[in-house]
Amino acid sequence: MKYLYLLVLLSIFLLATTGSAQVASWENENVAGLRAYQQQNYVDAEKFFNSAFQQAKDFGERDPRLATSLNNLASLEHVRRKDANAESLYRRSLNLSEKIYGPDHTQLAGVLNNLANLLQEQARYPEAEILLQRALDIREKALGPEHPDIAVVLSSLGVLRREEGKYSEAEPLLQRALAIRQKTLGAEQPEVAGVLNNLAAVYQSQGRYKDAEFLYKRTLAIWEKTLPPTHPDIATVLDNIAAVQQLEGNYTEGESLLLRALDIREKAFGPQHPGVATILNNLAMFYKERGRYSEADPLMQRARGIWEDGLGSNPQLATALANLAALRKEQGRYSESEPLLQRALAIREKALGPQHPDVASTLNNLGMLLQKQGNYAAAEPLFQRALAIWETGLGLEHPNVASALNNLGTLLEAQEKYVEAQPLLQRALSIRIKALGPEHPDVATVLNNMAASLNSQGKYAEAEILFKRALAIWERALGPENRDVATVLVNLGTLQELKGNHVAAEPLLRRALTIREAIFGPQHPELAPVLANLATLHQVQHDFARSELLYKRAVDIWEKATPVRSRDFAQTLENLGVLYLIQHKNDEAGALFERAVTIKIDLLGPQHPAVATGLNKVATADLARGYYTEAESPCQRALNILEKSSPLDYPAVIDALENYALVLKKTKRKAQAELLETRAMVYRAKLKEHRRKTEIQSSLQ
Repeated sequence: MKYLYLLVLLSIFLLATTGSAQVASWENENVAGLRAYQQQNYVDAEKFFNSAFQQAKDFGERDPRLATSLNNLASLEHVRRKDANAESLYRRSLNLSEKIYGPDHTQLAGVLNNLANLLQEQARYPEAEILLQRALDIREKALGPEHPDIAVVLSSLGVLRREEGKYSEAEPLLQRALAIRQKTLGAEQPEVAGVLNNLAAVYQSQGRYKDAEFLYKRTLAIWEKTLPPTHPDIATVLDNIAAVQQLEGNYTEGESLLLRALDIREKAFGPQHPGVATILNNLAMFYKERGRYSEADPLMQRARGIWEDGLGSNPQLATALANLAALRKEQGRYSESEPLLQRALAIREKALGPQHPDVASTLNNLGMLLQKQGNYAAAEPLFQRALAIWETGLGLEHPNVASALNNLGTLLEAQEKYVEAQPLLQRALSIRIKALGPEHPDVATVLNNMAASLNSQGKYAEAEILFKRALAIWERALGPENRDVATVLVNLGTLQELKGNHVAAEPLLRRALTIREAIFGPQHPELAPVLANLATLHQVQHDFARSELLYKRAVDIWEKATPVRSRDFAQTLENLGVLYLIQHKNDEAGALFERAVTIKIDLLGPQHPAVATGLNKVATADLARGYYTEAESPCQRALNILEKSSPLDYPAVIDALENYALVLKKTKRKAQAELLETRAMVYRAKLKEHRRKTEIQSSLQ
């Protein structure tokens, strides 16, 4: 996920002067420190603030100047992310201010706001909320509801609510802060832009990407007119614009915006600042989504190192871990991905609570990883939990809800639960079209998955329309060499293969293989399904030598990507086994069929029809080797499963009956064999009638 950078305003204090030289000297140092701080000259700011602090210590514990100096030094440490020092100084300033002014003085509100912002950045939300509410109460009683200082606390509360995932509560707080700022300062002031940026972040989290982009660009326009071009706030909004544009499927400007933001932040804060890590993380995600993994990896590692060293087990570190896990998954390094996600989940649940939207993101990503490895039983409850969190926290029409629905739908489709999958995918499509528009790449993702489901059901004409629509969207939005383009090319090639159009299938598969090899390298698991499909294509064309080489390469890749145990892997083992049967390599074929059945049982359960078709092949290999006694059990198991399944797979039932009949003949049970052969004849007649009705229905459509 991208990490958004929100703005919190820190209160730096000045005090009215008296005529004494001593006071004037302290004030001069304090003013000089404030000026240097505002110019991001933190070295000079530290020098001046420290000088003021040393003088203030001589004034005694009850002197307001000491509390002011402590707050200003804390603010400096805060912006430099020396959090432990900052917290200690803020608390000392707050303690002194309460003794000097009493518990309800406006001077306290600034320190309360600052300390609350620091705690919020550390995900210490309950503590931060108490302080901010107290600051708001103090200022509203003393200054009235429309004072500019009220807007500071409202903005901080809005940021806190957004970080807690309470977007509907964040929006009115920020809207009120914006109204106060515009009324008291005018529409083009830097402080107004700060609230616009934070409000845009709320819209982005709500999936209102167009609204967010509009406010981010308005923020940028104000800051570019009123701030120096190297000001850190400009980096903030450049980063946020890049993030929202990518969510909208617009990758054109992303890299240049992020590189400009990174340059500003590194010059302002140095290379080890957590704000620099934010840009590094987002730039890495940009590269990952474009398939530029070698560029993404070092940036992610650097961001992770900065956050881990500076912040410990913070939600920002969880973001780095989750993103690194996503990269490892894309690279096919699944065993490295899962522990990263588990650690990210633990951090987020502890810091944010079990119902936070960011927790749902981690659950969703973990579910996708487990699904990729064929662990459907473990993936489904993770998707269900993510869906429930997002629906409750974000609303039924949020794009994140569509992601969970899409993933649940594809999981069910992989288990051939097409009736259950269809409404989930259809709902995901409706949400994404409404939220993102019909040409967004995320819309193409659902179209592709819906088409795959139709394709698996033999509805080739409907599937082809959706596949081609997805291909057009992805090629236009992402370019012709993108990994998603390769995915739909594989699916289109498979469809043409199933239709028997081998001439059309091969160039689609070859193009997909070229794209994936360029992106992933020659040993990535994403290559294996393409190689397997090309192998099948050559097999039906009787080019067995070429087919065997491709099957073996696919199997070798999958075996090295252990523990991947997918339907595709099982199917490839079966297809290679069939090839070996044709070549009379019956022992090799039998071993492959047994492996495929084991995988299918693990994925789908022992009573799934796909298990029965695998058992049929095990029986066929046993019969080819003369192992008639051994063949009886898989025949019985296959027939038992198939005759209970609905709808009936007539060809598979017929195969099972014929295999079993042959077993009975070979073991001297001729009468029983004839009964099975008669049943096979009945099923052939039913199959013929079923096909006739299907052809009539197709002609009427």
